[in-house]
Amino acid sequence: MAGTITVGFDGSAESQAAVDWAALEAERRGLPLRLVHVWHWQPHRFSTDPDKEHEWIEHMPRRAADRVTERHPDLEIERLSVPGVPADVLIDLAEESPLLVLGSRALGRTTGFLLGSVGQEVTARAKGPVVLVRATYADEEVREDQAPPAHPPAGPVVVGLDLVQPSRTVLQYAFEAAALRGATLRAIHVWKLPPVFTYGPRMVDQHERTEIGQREHQLLATALLPWREQYPQVTVDERAAPGNAARSLIEWSDDASLLVVGRRTRRPALGPRLGPVTQAALHHATPPVAVVPHT
Repeated sequence: MAGTITVGFDGSAESQAAVDWAALEAERRGLPLRLVHVWHWQPHRFSTDPDKEHEWIEHMPRRAADRVTERHPDLEIERLSVPGVPADVLIDLAEESPLLVLGSRALGRTTGFLLGSVGQEVTARAKGPVVLVRATYADEEVREDQAPPAHPPAGPVVVGLDLVQPSRTVLQYAFEAAALRGATLRAIHVWKLPPVFTYGPRMVDQHERTEIGQREHQLLATALLPWREQYPQVTVDERAAPGNAARSLIEWSDDASLLVVGRRTRRPALGPRLGPVTQAALHHATPPVAVVPHT
């Protein structure tokens, strides 16, 4: 767990929510927090006075760091203001961190969240876990007078599993997250029924449907067994059911403190991509979403 928790900050409400979440996570892990502001040179935003230019560049991360220090006085904080392309800078810095945290703008429960181009690119390319945190403020500006609870309720950590190729990396991250929070781990496996159950006379064969369900539950239990033994302090809630994976994962994570999903690191011809379930989780899930890359 060595390293520094890195969080991207640009002064927006969603990035302030990310800073608040990252500070709590750094405190849980006993790690320092690195607050990074990446800026582009845009002449119309600056005066011709170099001192004022420097002041503007330093102001936002300094204010955010001061805010964190007030609420977490024992937390070690580093702040950086770095010129460059935000996605490239954040991805490079994330290689030195066990976790990168970014903000995601809430659009409402019906339409979900907005994953901007920077968040999309960083999440698809980063070599380590990335957590997307939705904005918790209605205003576009950071609200200095509103503070998150010092120790928010530990809802369950939810992890979505692909049992065709279950990832050790994803499972380890999910179990560690649950252990850090003293939370239940809700492990979800959703499978599709064979087409024969939807069309034709065999759709009423409930006995075979039950057999398939029992087999899928057993596969889930088998995948989780070694992790239960490694983390005996973590209570595991196993859920396996037929249906739409993305929809079920979002519904079953509504009360979660964290949703954990995987991202395969294969390199398709069109470049790094997020899978459909991960993409849906990032746009529609209520809690913060941790995207864990794996082979």
